Amino acid sequence: MKKVFLSLVCIVTVIGFSSCSKQYTCSCTFTDASKNFDVKLEKMRKNDATTVCNDYSLFVGNCALK
Repeated sequence: MKKVFLSLVCIVTVIGFSSCSKQYTCSCTFTDASKNFDVKLEKMRKNDATTVCNDYSLFVGNCALK
């Protein structure tokens, strides 16, 4: 019984951690629309993707997470 419980806890933990990482898109815009670009941020949590997108915004210009 102890082994079954431990196995279930391990499976739920793995599923829980794998569902947190997603793909986000950081969209950077300029007054000249031909310079706009998107950056795909993969395997990140939303807070981490927001931080990376804000860092792009410091160097490039107006960037926001989609």
